[in-house]
Amino acid sequence: MKKAMLVRVGMFVAAIESGAEAEDHGGIKLPEPALARLLSDAAGPLGIDLFVFSPAGYEERTGRLTGFRLRNGRWLEEPCPVPDIIYDRCFYRNAEERTSCRSALAAMRERHPSPIPTLNGGLPGKWEVYHTLRQDPSLARLLPETSSLERPETLPQLLRNHNKDLFLKPSAGMQGRGAIRLSCSPLTGQWTVAGRTRKNLSFSRRFNDYPAMAQWIGRFMNHASYIAQPYLQLLDPDGNPFDLRVLVQKTGKGRWGITGSAIRTGSSGSVTSNLHGGGTAKHASEYLIGIYGAAKAERMMNTIQQACLKAAERLENNYGRLAELGIDFGIEPDGQIWLLEVNAKPGRSSFRQFGDRRTEQLSAELPLSYARLLTQRHQKPLITNDSATGRFQSCRTDRGIRPDNVQEVHP
Repeated sequence: MKKAMLVRVGMFVAAIESGAEAEDHGGIKLPEPALARLLSDAAGPLGIDLFVFSPAGYEERTGRLTGFRLRNGRWLEEPCPVPDIIYDRCFYRNAEERTSCRSALAAMRERHPSPIPTLNGGLPGKWEVYHTLRQDPSLARLLPETSSLERPETLPQLLRNHNKDLFLKPSAGMQGRGAIRLSCSPLTGQWTVAGRTRKNLSFSRRFNDYPAMAQWIGRFMNHASYIAQPYLQLLDPDGNPFDLRVLVQKTGKGRWGITGSAIRTGSSGSVTSNLHGGGTAKHASEYLIGIYGAAKAERMMNTIQQACLKAAERLENNYGRLAELGIDFGIEPDGQIWLLEVNAKPGRSSFRQFGDRRTEQLSAELPLSYARLLTQRHQKPLITNDSATGRFQSCRTDRGIRPDNVQEVHP
C-alpha cells in the first residue's frame, strides 16, 4: 500500500511572545491560541505536520526554521522543515511587524528550490474590494453607497450628501479599529464623533462647530486612507447594533461552501459590534427568527449565503487563490440587507462563544483539507497570487479570470 504523503503546514504569525507571564502552556503566548490548538488537533488525522512560526524563527543566513508544535498539551520549540504551504495569520500591530513578516517570507522563498504557496491569499483595501464586488449587479444592490476619503477636505460634500450622518472606516483597517460615526444635532448644531481608537477602545467626543471637528478628524485619520458610507440603522429591537458574519471556506475538493454564520451584537450606543470591541456572539438563524419570523429569516439567510458564494468567486477571479473569507452583513429594522465588509483572515471565536463547537472544529479542518488538496495536485510549482508579494492589480470591469484562480475540482 502506498504511504500517505505527509503535508507540512506552517501557521505564520507576526510575533510569538515568551516569558513567565505568557498565557499559553509551554511558556509562550500565541496571537490566536484557540485557533492554533484547533488546527493542531485537526492536523494529525489528516496526515499534516502543523507548526506555528514567526519571522523570529527563521534564520536567513542558514535557512534554518524554528517553530512550535503542540506536544501533550504544551507548545514546544523545535526545528521545523520549510513548510509545503504557509497559512498566513499575521495581524500586524505596527509597520515594523509588517516589514519583518514580508522580509522573512521573501527570504524563505528565495532560498527554497520550489515555490512555497500561501494557503489563504489576501485582499487589497476596502475601496478596491468595493469596486470589485459592485461589478456584479446582484451584489451591487447589497452594497451601501461608498466613497473614498483621502483627505478631510472632502468631508463637507459627503456630509451634505448623507444628511450630516456619516460612517468612516480605514480602508486597510480590521476588527473595528479606527471606525467612527460623525453626526450633527439638528437642534444644537453640535457635532458628535463616536467610535473606536486604533487600540479598539470606545470613545465619544463633541464639538461646538464644524471647523473644530474637522481639525480633530484630520489628526485622527493621520493621513490614512478611509472610506465613507451613510450611517445605517443596523439595530435590533432593543437598539443594540448587530451584524452577521458568514464564514466561507474552500472544501477539501476545492469548492466554496458556507461553514457557518453568527450574529455579533454590540452594546447600545456603540458604533460597532465586533467581538474584539466587546461584542457578543449568537446563533444567526435563531436570532433572525426571533426578530423577523421563520419564513422571512429563511429568505434572508438564503440571500446572504448566495451573496457570499458570488462574492468569494468574484474576489478570487480578481485577486488570485483564496481559501477562506469572513463576510459581514448589516440588517436594518425593515429587513434591508447590506454587505458591509470582507475579511481575508477571519476568526472563529464567535462559534465558540455561543457553543457551536462542531462548526468551530470544522472551520479548522477545512483549510487543512484544502492545503492537502493543493499539495497533492500541485507537485509542480504553484502559481501564487499577487497578495503574496503585496501587489494588487487595479480593478477593471473587463478583467478575465486570472490564471491562478483555482476551483480545483470540476465535476
